[in-house]
Amino acid sequence: MATKTNGSNTSEPPPLNAEENPRPLVLLAKNAYVIAVLSPLSLVIYTYERALVPLYGSGPTNEHLNKFVIAGALLAAVNPIALPPWLNWLFISIALAIAPNANYWVAVWTSREHNVILGTLKTHAYVILPLVFIMASPVMRALDQTTPRTGFPTQQGGGNAPLVSRTLRTIIIFFVANGLARDFWVTLGFLRHLSENTIYLGLAAVYSVLFIATVPPFPLPTLSSKPKKASKKIPGPKRKDTSPSAKSEKKTPPKPEFTLLHRAITAAAFAGVWSYAHRFLQNPVLPHPLKEPYTHPTQPIKVLSSVQSVTGVITVAEWLPPPGEQAQETEPTLHSARYLRASHSILGGVWTDGKVAIMPGEQPLKDVAGKLLGDSVYSAFTLQEAARLVNSTPKGKKNKYETALVIGLGTGISTGALIRHGIDTTIVEIDPAVYEAARTYFGLPDPGKDRVFLEDARKWVVKRSDAIESGANLPRFDIVIHDCFSGGGVPSQLFTKEFLGNLKRVVDTEGVVVVNFAGIVQSEASSLVVNTLLDSFNGNCRGFHDLFGELTPEMYPTEFINIILVCTPSNTPLTFRKGRTSDYLGSYLRQHVLASIEDREIDLKAIKDDTGSKVLTDSNNPLGPLQDAQGGHHWEVMREVLPDYHWETY
Repeated sequence: MATKTNGSNTSEPPPLNAEENPRPLVLLAKNAYVIAVLSPLSLVIYTYERALVPLYGSGPTNEHLNKFVIAGALLAAVNPIALPPWLNWLFISIALAIAPNANYWVAVWTSREHNVILGTLKTHAYVILPLVFIMASPVMRALDQTTPRTGFPTQQGGGNAPLVSRTLRTIIIFFVANGLARDFWVTLGFLRHLSENTIYLGLAAVYSVLFIATVPPFPLPTLSSKPKKASKKIPGPKRKDTSPSAKSEKKTPPKPEFTLLHRAITAAAFAGVWSYAHRFLQNPVLPHPLKEPYTHPTQPIKVLSSVQSVTGVITVAEWLPPPGEQAQETEPTLHSARYLRASHSILGGVWTDGKVAIMPGEQPLKDVAGKLLGDSVYSAFTLQEAARLVNSTPKGKKNKYETALVIGLGTGISTGALIRHGIDTTIVEIDPAVYEAARTYFGLPDPGKDRVFLEDARKWVVKRSDAIESGANLPRFDIVIHDCFSGGGVPSQLFTKEFLGNLKRVVDTEGVVVVNFAGIVQSEASSLVVNTLLDSFNGNCRGFHDLFGELTPEMYPTEFINIILVCTPSNTPLTFRKGRTSDYLGSYLRQHVLASIEDREIDLKAIKDDTGSKVLTDSNNPLGPLQDAQGGHHWEVMREVLPDYHWETY
């Protein structure tokens, strides 16, 4: 019945109840849908980055990654083709099924060109950009237009919002997906136990099931029965049968459709096939953790251990000697070495097999399996032991160093030497896999009870410093070795003035602090580190290089090396005694390095900033980005250390 309003006859609709006015539910459903699609996208970004770091290092991997994530989302925004959701799910599942091998092999092929910038750009363009584009497209269409009551996109793919509006959504997609990738997924420890194969192919299976669940109903094919042979009829006039029964017989029965039961059966069948077929889509990356040693079928490399851990993929591998190699060999061919690898960086290594050499009357180190181990392949770690030769302090003059702290273990070369010299040594190492590798494969002696802390060094030093300041009966350390280089960079928070201030409180007033910093000698990053150390230790520091040859001032602007900085809180200028046989522990390398300390000195005046303004603090710490900028140089250096197939096998 019509009612009159202002003299006109209009029909007013009755008030809508909650079910008839679904706007809040629509918004809730839309937001849930967008989050549900962005979460897998962010997981894919996390997985892609994690898979690429072992082949390109963290710095080069991340230098341009964000640009390609944004580009992929932007392409999804301007894409004029609207696909229905079920077709989106199909394309995403296919892309994710290809992703494991694309992620690995594209990076392998581009890295073999030995151009880190061009290689990462190509890899991002061929792999992550298409993935982001395909996976972001459903989000764009979901935000365009949704069905009135459910909030989900229509089967026709939704409407088309203005181009500017869709382009602005790129920012939302980038920050949400990238934020989850960098700040959420990395905090979930269980993901370290899942390989990139498992994550990619697991998501591919999920999207395949979504495709099966949402594909529109369609008629199913039926098997037609064999037509009956026509019976002979007596000729006569044809009569039209108009009975109701005859009419019903002429109607075609409806064909069966793809129902919910059919979807369930198809999904179950797919799961059965996928459980077997997915292994053919996996890339050749080894399982993490590696259950047994792996020997490459064509190349002289054997992987003893490989695990996805706190700081990345931690791998112990051997460069095998050529067939028929003699037990004793003197030629300088690079082989017969065992090394510890963290992603795309070498944390240390030792010579093995025919390259094990020891001074007369001494015994070489052995791993837990009894294999003989030779000298370190890097002289930087033996150079750190120069802390024992400092004789400008009262304890140094008496050679009575009793306690030591090691921050950052690596293969444990200098740590093991301190322990073998009878020094009570405490280890702080953030990655349990690194400590396990040093003990199992590199001959690190047992440091003793309550001498190993597998945790963040900054937090540990702060706790120790606070405890000492509170009057706790804890000894201060005579020697501190600070070596935290890993994966092409250093944890910048361990080089600030605030951290060094806490560190000084756990060091004896006449103690020695050794800091290893890897970088180009005459660079802004090196300058910041040197300035901060000089500021923290009242200028009482000296620097040394680890090269076997000479380091001239002309090489300072280009040479990427380990810079060993030795500092002391003492007011007495640092001096070193001469090395002697007891310092060498039967090692020819220690004899060579420790006997040539004075010849290895770096002129810190050529590195530091005389204004004193360039000091790293917690509030002003550009060291991370500066190290990332040098990541490409470090990558090139690493590619010269080992052949490509070593980096491709992990």
